[in-house]
Amino acid sequence: MKKLIFFLTLMIITTNTFSNSLDEKKNQINRIENEIKRKDEEIKKNTQKIKTINKKTETLKEQIIRVEKELKIIESEKELLKIKINVVSRKVDYGKRNLKFSSKELTNMENDYVAMLQSWQKKDITDEIDTYNFKEILKANQERQDEIKSVQNNIKKVKEDIEKEQRNLKKLQSQLAYKERQQESKKRQHNNLIAQYNKDKKLTTAKTKQAKNTITNLQKQKAAIEKEIDNIIRTRTKQLGNVNYSTVAKNLGSFKKPISGKVVVGFNQAKVGGIRSSGQEIQGNLGDRVVSANKGKVIYAGKFMNMGKVVMIDHGYNLITIYGNLISNYVKLGQTVGKGSEIGILGLNSDGRSYLYYETRFNLKSSNPNNF
Repeated sequence: MKKLIFFLTLMIITTNTFSNSLDEKKNQINRIENEIKRKDEEIKKNTQKIKTINKKTETLKEQIIRVEKELKIIESEKELLKIKINVVSRKVDYGKRNLKFSSKELTNMENDYVAMLQSWQKKDITDEIDTYNFKEILKANQERQDEIKSVQNNIKKVKEDIEKEQRNLKKLQSQLAYKERQQESKKRQHNNLIAQYNKDKKLTTAKTKQAKNTITNLQKQKAAIEKEIDNIIRTRTKQLGNVNYSTVAKNLGSFKKPISGKVVVGFNQAKVGGIRSSGQEIQGNLGDRVVSANKGKVIYAGKFMNMGKVVMIDHGYNLITIYGNLISNYVKLGQTVGKGSEIGILGLNSDGRSYLYYETRFNLKSSNPNNF
């Protein structure tokens, strides 16, 4: 009797230990899946940001190209202005030299005229010859005066041309200075656009890479924990070696669908963070009765965080079915159930939807439920 009590006590402790260990592993997976989901959302945000930046990048590229074209135009205009300034500068220099020469010539003519008058004023005009000579001198002087006036007009014109060219030169120099300031502004704009593009692209790419690396590490952790869960299942089920599908079909027959509803997530379908679904998600209604797909023995019945309550049934022949997102269980650990027996009530998944998680593990590997 004492041996029997000891054996039963040992069985209860072992069962509780396995149950607690399995719960802990499921909780770890739940935490990892939540972290993966969070990182996946971060990747989505970063991906959207990258799309926005890519659009912005195209705009920036267009702006950069436009600014570069404007810089080339400004450079060409600067070169033209420099040529014009050089031409005007030569004109001003020529005008100044011409003005200097004309002024000197006028001064010489005026001095000669004054000297001639003074010379003839000292002479007495007494005969016709002297009168003739005096007339010729006056005529010559008149011609000289006309020449002086012509030179004076020439000097005035030269001065006006010089002043005009100087104003033109000043205007061109002002235009050149403006073009240089405009060019510097465009260069700064050009550099800022490139710097902004590189900064945004580098930052977002780095964040996305970091998030993807985190998800990769989480996926590895999840795989390791699932392997440990497989080990726990292996210790609580009787393995028959590598069983084939025909053996299952022969001994268990066809499997019943746990609830009637549309399969919204198929086996091996990509989910959060690119992780492939290990089972199916079947759409139902809150409170639907969930039934066992076939006869078997309950090897797990307990809470599983974001999957609500979970029931796992060993059908023999290395086949186990898993039912998740239950709000209540009808079965207990170690209980034998028949095909179509009610095992729980459908609740909600982590997204607030009434989706039953249904998974089949065959030879300790996730398999497509449609195969049974």
